[in-house]
Amino acid sequence: MQYSILIAIILSVSLLMVFYFPQAYGIFHREDFVITDYGVKNGNPFMTVQGEAGRSVSVDMGDESYYAYTFVTDKGVFASTVALGVDESKPYYSADSFQVEKFEIGACLEDGDLTGTPKFSGKTVEFIPQGFTIMNLSKVYTLQVTSDDPDDDCQSGNHIYKIFASN
Repeated sequence: MQYSILIAIILSVSLLMVFYFPQAYGIFHREDFVITDYGVKNGNPFMTVQGEAGRSVSVDMGDESYYAYTFVTDKGVFASTVALGVDESKPYYSADSFQVEKFEIGACLEDGDLTGTPKFSGKTVEFIPQGFTIMNLSKVYTLQVTSDDPDDDCQSGNHIYKIFASN
């Protein structure tokens, strides 16, 4: 009898944490980073993943890490990103422009000049450019990026921490 009550309490608390405090158990689904398709549609680069684009949020490093769905295009390198929000209860979506010499662990991602907007919808993530049109997409990556203090070697402080997939 005592074990039944204990199990019921544990299950209740677990469900409460899942629904009201999602960051308490961490959100990472490997399939959210496995690329199945990519291309350019109406001037917007997109990629499709096995899971749900933008669902996973990096909680292991707090605000010092984020995930980047990255597009190498004829106009530069762009990313639609997802991070743990300021209130730590919802994801924060954003877009970035990068300058990077080589996609490898530890590489510095310097800030680029052009802007855009992220769009996450089911299995698909897009980068919507503002003020320019993308015609060609040569490569896509799903990355985990760490944000550290800027230094002489990397003025942005952003480094590739993990490369989940590339096509």
